[in-house]
Amino acid sequence: MKKHGKLVHTPAFFNSEKADQNYQPDIGAAFREGIAFGLENKLAPATLLLARGNAHALMMTDLQEDFRDNGRLPVKETNRVVLNTCVRLINGVVADYYAGIFFSLDGHHPFHISFDHYWRDSDGRPMDLSKHGKAAILTLVDEANGLFKATAFGPDGPYEIGLYRTPFGVDDSIAYWKHLRRTRQGDIWVFVPHCLLGTDGVNLHPLLVETIAFACGARDIQPVIIQKGHLYNTDWFGPLEACRPDMVQNQGVFRDEIIELMKMFEAIEFSGVAEDFCDYYMKWQTLSKLSGTPYLKKLRFIQDCTAPIIPNAKHVWELNARAMEEGVKFILHDEPF
Repeated sequence: MKKHGKLVHTPAFFNSEKADQNYQPDIGAAFREGIAFGLENKLAPATLLLARGNAHALMMTDLQEDFRDNGRLPVKETNRVVLNTCVRLINGVVADYYAGIFFSLDGHHPFHISFDHYWRDSDGRPMDLSKHGKAAILTLVDEANGLFKATAFGPDGPYEIGLYRTPFGVDDSIAYWKHLRRTRQGDIWVFVPHCLLGTDGVNLHPLLVETIAFACGARDIQPVIIQKGHLYNTDWFGPLEACRPDMVQNQGVFRDEIIELMKMFEAIEFSGVAEDFCDYYMKWQTLSKLSGTPYLKKLRFIQDCTAPIIPNAKHVWELNARAMEEGVKFILHDEPF
């Protein structure tokens, strides 16, 4: 059995080994079990916990199939992150603690600016990052011809894999890169295709699906789902805001309504992947939006409910140091409520 914190109640669907398995979750059974558990134990519904001023929430970033250990764009230890997150969510629901659930879902169109095949070499052949560690950055080197240098990452450090341009709007790709540089977001990140809309890669991890269903049934929680990634010509480094604003599209503006919903809770706890990418930017966006307000002290980072692509990244350490200075608490998944 995989190790995790002690469960104060073990639902019928729960088995730690399922964290590493691919299976069809029985969502209906998990909901019904949660409802029955709530009735039997006279659990107060989420609305009543909120009215009492003693409600907490859990925010989960991109805990989806394609980011699992064996996914299309794997983040090592995502299965462990999901297991720890499920244990904390179950215990928190049983303990009159959680009344809110937030989670983000990455989802892309077939030809998305962050996909390798969106970019072509001089012969029109698509980039193939399956041969180069599954990720690269693009830097503009020839504006007249719309050419970008692609840099991948290997065991011995970064290395160039060629020059690429896109057939889907050369001028727009240049404008996008310039926007990223101007706003200090770096270069264009490119990955192997992942979280394609309409595919299984968009789905939440099946054990998390069952756990959320149980939690929602037990407390009558309506979870807040944050959709991101649907605009083809910009990426999302964090769930609350696209890398490039689009004032016409709903996903193209900062999601202020999410921040306002978070303010309803006594504390918000953060879980998700990857620690040095989307989870990092989720935390960064929240910290930046709440800077100078008392709500910063209501944030909790669950340290063993995240996993990095590259361990010990400098920007993660810097963000955590800043968060600690501003009153954010760092906890573990089995921390007492």
